[in-house]
Amino acid sequence: MRSWRRLRCVVVCIPALLVALLAACSSVPVTSLIKLAQIDLASTDPRQLRMAVKLPRTIRPQPQGVSLRVGVKLSNGDEEIQDFVLREVTDPKDVLVLHSELDADTHVFAYRLDSAEVARLITFRDDLKQKQAETGGRGGALSIAIRPQACRTAELPQRPVMATTYLRTMETGSYVPLTRDVDLRTIDPRQDIVGVIPMCAKT
Repeated sequence: MRSWRRLRCVVVCIPALLVALLAACSSVPVTSLIKLAQIDLASTDPRQLRMAVKLPRTIRPQPQGVSLRVGVKLSNGDEEIQDFVLREVTDPKDVLVLHSELDADTHVFAYRLDSAEVARLITFRDDLKQKQAETGGRGGALSIAIRPQACRTAELPQRPVMATTYLRTMETGSYVPLTRDVDLRTIDPRQDIVGVIPMCAKT
């Protein structure tokens, strides 16, 4: 059975309204495509998965509010989608390598799957393999979305608000930019989603 390598889209979703930023697909850097094509959901080690997001300092992910959405479109046309909870990591080897991406106005957050979510992802892909085998299909298309529930600490200026996302797997070996400098104000033609990001709760 062929693996799920054909990456259809990698996006970042910034709720308030959990708007799927599908237009971000066009923002995948060309230099990332070769490395991303190496990702094989059928055999990759979920324990080595790391995801990261770079945001303006006035926007931050909410605690316990970041998830990874994995979708696989099988050869028979069916699509299976599952969300997995991400946990923030502080290990220097997971974070410091991204510091070269930062400037004075941005910060970066890195995430992993905890043990329970690793087990869920393994079960998810095993079920997909079984369904693929039962239909006699080969291959399929993979989509990945990082979904941070975000809030803001201050009013945002009326200028582009940029976000960048990254993925590291056992195949890539290092963080690969998924979407670089996506303007959150223009990503959804129906609305300026920056305007609906809530203020962060005071602590």
